[in-house]
Amino acid sequence: MSSKHIETKNKKIRFSNILLLILIISAIVLIAIIGVKYSERRKNEEAVKEVVSQINNDVQKGNDDNQIPYIEYEGYQVIGTIQISKINIEYPILIETNEDSLEKSITRVGNGKVNEIGNLTLSGHNYLDGSMFGKIDQLEKNDEISILDLNGNRITYKIFDIFVTNPNDVSALEPVEEGTREVTLITCTNGNRNRLIIKAREI
Repeated sequence: MSSKHIETKNKKIRFSNILLLILIISAIVLIAIIGVKYSERRKNEEAVKEVVSQINNDVQKGNDDNQIPYIEYEGYQVIGTIQISKINIEYPILIETNEDSLEKSITRVGNGKVNEIGNLTLSGHNYLDGSMFGKIDQLEKNDEISILDLNGNRITYKIFDIFVTNPNDVSALEPVEEGTREVTLITCTNGNRNRLIIKAREI
């Protein structure tokens, strides 16, 4: 074998080794990032449980002047809680939706009022660990969603429609039937290309 062939072979080996090293480093970095994200999610879930417990206690105790308690979570006003027993989730509902608030909990989209006539639209991330709205694709028609407002009213809603639409479809924000209480759940699906919509109406 000529020295030129040996040199070429050595270059290929060095390139393969460098490429392998890059892949190993990339994998380690990716695993570390996933680990940090998972740890952050776990901490947030524990904090969410605490604030839900606080909301339940504050709402049940009430107060003498009948004022609605002001409750805050991670800098955002809480306007109620959502509970879905079938998929074992319960979260505070934050008053506004933005990139930061969506990392914290379930958020309100638009101006819907909690447990009032009209449509209350709620958005949540579709996390792979099943937190937030990561398991709502398991819901079916006639499953129930429970919403607690800060007046102490807990209303149960029954799912009547489930569909997938594009991210620009805002029709889901509107009530299907005027004069009723409705709740709409929204999360990403299909690699963030579509939105899973679940609509429920007061029983």
